[in-house]
Amino acid sequence: MNKNLLQKAGLVSAAAVLLLALAGCNSDKRGKGEEQVANLTIYTESATYEGPVGGYMGKYLKDKLNVALNVVPNAVGGSSRFETKLATGDLGDLVVFSSADDFKKAIDAGAVLDLKDELANLPNIARFGEAMDRMKSSFGGAYGVPIGVSTANEVNQIDPVVIPSLRFDYYQELGTPEVKDYWDFYNVIEKMVKAHPTTESGDKFYGMSLFSEWDGRSVTMAKQIAAAYGYTATDGVNGYDFIMPHATEDKIESILADNSYYLKSLQWFNKFYQNGMLDQDSVSQTWEDYLAKANKGQSAIWMFGYMGNLNFNPTNQALVEQGKGYKRIPFANLKASEAKTSTVGSRWFWAVSSSTKNKEAALKLLDFFYSDEGGVGYHLGPKGLFWDLNDKGQPVLTELGQAPVDTAVPEEYGGGKVGDTLKYMFNGPAFDENTVSPILKAPMNKTTWKSYLQDNAKLLDKNWTNHYEGALSAKEYLIKKNMIAPYMVVNIPNFKYDDQLAVKRDQVGSIIKELSWKMIYAKDDVEFAALKKEMVGKAKSLGYDECVAYEEQAAKVWFDARKAAK
Repeated sequence: MNKNLLQKAGLVSAAAVLLLALAGCNSDKRGKGEEQVANLTIYTESATYEGPVGGYMGKYLKDKLNVALNVVPNAVGGSSRFETKLATGDLGDLVVFSSADDFKKAIDAGAVLDLKDELANLPNIARFGEAMDRMKSSFGGAYGVPIGVSTANEVNQIDPVVIPSLRFDYYQELGTPEVKDYWDFYNVIEKMVKAHPTTESGDKFYGMSLFSEWDGRSVTMAKQIAAAYGYTATDGVNGYDFIMPHATEDKIESILADNSYYLKSLQWFNKFYQNGMLDQDSVSQTWEDYLAKANKGQSAIWMFGYMGNLNFNPTNQALVEQGKGYKRIPFANLKASEAKTSTVGSRWFWAVSSSTKNKEAALKLLDFFYSDEGGVGYHLGPKGLFWDLNDKGQPVLTELGQAPVDTAVPEEYGGGKVGDTLKYMFNGPAFDENTVSPILKAPMNKTTWKSYLQDNAKLLDKNWTNHYEGALSAKEYLIKKNMIAPYMVVNIPNFKYDDQLAVKRDQVGSIIKELSWKMIYAKDDVEFAALKKEMVGKAKSLGYDECVAYEEQAAKVWFDARKAAK
């Protein structure tokens, strides 16, 4: 890669400006035989960005497929627009569904196309036969394509999300004390905050920061700790609201059961609040607010562990080179649940809207996303920009590929910033990024590459590796210590609440979420206990036990299916 690439970013010569101006004056004119750009709208349930897909990825897709994309998010201000959009037939050209219920509603309303007669012309999609068979068995036709497919069912190489990241340099200052259980992080964090009340840049340093934007029918982050003990809120096909099945054992925990991980997590969060270490904005801040604090390192612990090494560390390279920053800290009794890569895909779906005015271009784009080239392009961007292949054919990061997300991208590549990814804009990964790509001969997740883990290791990374017996990644260490609970995603039905029970589910979920946050902010243990009693009582009176019984039946179907698949 050109070493002057970073310096070129944002620099446009006078001649270039003149050329752009001339091009604008003639923008409506096309040479003889020049193909018109196809304008497509993607309606997404899995991202909050709104606007055109511009920058380097906009240029990449235009160069490859002659398409220009615009993104319309489902949620605005936390409120879903799906029902309105469905009623008005305004789902754009392509849809990213993160809700199987909404997907089924769209099918029933005739709002998405059945692709059964198109598959012969969609070779990249058609090759994922198990995923498409699942569409037919679960939804009665090829009304969409599962997101997150893979060519094999195998344990991936990525660090599990549920392993928290903490300031590793502060952890070393304390003598790297043993952490037996997740709850024991509290004592470590308390000492960190006492020693470092502010960040290097002078911002307040909290013991813990949370956010609420991703909450469903409970506090999402209160389910993270159970996942670190082998339980999961999803089987890869279905999401569970009120139970957490175990990833590898035939056991189920109800979130409101006495001494459940969910209730213990709420009390743990409350302990931070009572002792002045919880970010006061936790209940109201958005994902964007949360990311901003992660970039600035304003919490001693990040429960989504990747927020340390993918947010703070790249943004603060000078500190990382001094051995300062965040790293994953496994605890002794850790058993991290995680899905293996899956040939049947996930519980998210791509679909083509029946109201599309450019069906051919929409199908062409969708099939491209499921190609080997499109998969790599989606996850990593154009070859030569952030990544390349060395003389041995191994993937390596370029200088720009190691830069912070707010770094400008040169105009010759389309401009924008490093962080202007398709994941950020519409978040519809056809491939699981942990799938081994034939182009790379490695996973599409750059954080698993040797060049990422070893060749570019900074002092912080080396210090962590020395402490964890030479492991280059947390995953390597966890596998060695038998600390993961990987489960296989199998072809099982998408369960759906009937209309009557769905009303109860929503009422139960609303009261659980509301009172859970009040419990987190309880002024003392007496108030916490009173709110807990109120929450459990009201939830049960609204039909909680019926909802749990229904979800338990679905979980048992998964238990039987995963045994049969072994």
